[in-house]
Amino acid sequence: AESSRSAMASIEAIIQTNIKPIVYALFNIVSVTCIVVVNKKVFNEHHFHFPILLVLIHTCITYLGLRLVAMCGVFEMKALPLMPRLVLAASFVLYNGASLINLNVNTVGFYQISKILVTPTVMLINFAMFSESTASDVKAAVMIMLVGVTMATVTDVDVSSVGLAIGLLAVVGSAQQQILIQKVQKKLGATSNQVLVSYTPYVAGMLAIVSPLDHLIQKDSMAVSGVESYRLWWTNYGSSTAVLTIFFSGCCGLLVSLSTFLMINATSALTYNIVGHLKTVTILTMGVFIFGDSMSSKKFMGIVFALVGVIWYSMIKLRKQQAQPVAEATPPRSPSLTKPTKA
Repeated sequence: AESSRSAMASIEAIIQTNIKPIVYALFNIVSVTCIVVVNKKVFNEHHFHFPILLVLIHTCITYLGLRLVAMCGVFEMKALPLMPRLVLAASFVLYNGASLINLNVNTVGFYQISKILVTPTVMLINFAMFSESTASDVKAAVMIMLVGVTMATVTDVDVSSVGLAIGLLAVVGSAQQQILIQKVQKKLGATSNQVLVSYTPYVAGMLAIVSPLDHLIQKDSMAVSGVESYRLWWTNYGSSTAVLTIFFSGCCGLLVSLSTFLMINATSALTYNIVGHLKTVTILTMGVFIFGDSMSSKKFMGIVFALVGVIWYSMIKLRKQQAQPVAEATPPRSPSLTKPTKA
């Protein structure tokens, strides 16, 4: 009876521990899906081909939205040191800029490869800079998942030397941004809302400086640049519907940023990557069943491998959580009773 109660208590503790991460993961998946759909309308239907400016709009709406929420008493503002906020802001701008250029100069296949490489890069940076190693079984699970995602999503991998350099910069930029989000929140002892609202003004300032570069990273850019290109867009495509769509995209951006911070803080940058790949596999599977997309044997095997890797990774995490209560409940042994171990 005692062992049964202990097992039930352990299961309840695991469920309670994982409720928040699961909710945050679902929050992130829904918000990312929404922003992808809305941004397609922004770019394709309203021809708003200013990605850096769009990120700047997202940042401003994120800041104003969080300030409004803080004024309503949902969370308290917290004064944070300047340097971590500047580093996080610069990291965000580097990540977004490199990703946009990567998508523009490289093929879709190599762009997908660069997204897949973010996961091992996160593990490598954690080990090299923070001495945080990854267990062998976790590495194996991640490797199987990455092989599966590659099989399911990558087609052409044509890349130039310049494209390769930009792609690698985008990989490192994405990995360091995710790691910094986790490290800064824990170091400052601040909530996701507090960190977001405190560093977004610096992000907005940096994006405003680099936003004129929009016309350089767009293949279908207009002949003019700067303010004149915005006027030309408004003359040709501007409307109240376009403005509302861009505003809604900004609201989705707020939710994406918040869900990203919440999830990484509740789990880790690695787990955030795993959920991202699971999201990709889910979208591929839904495309087959809902929209009638083709399912080749290579894509099918890729999805199977990816799911095996994700499930194995989840089982490893659950086993570690089950072992923690046992380890915490076991009293430390007396040094006098401990036998010396061989080196």
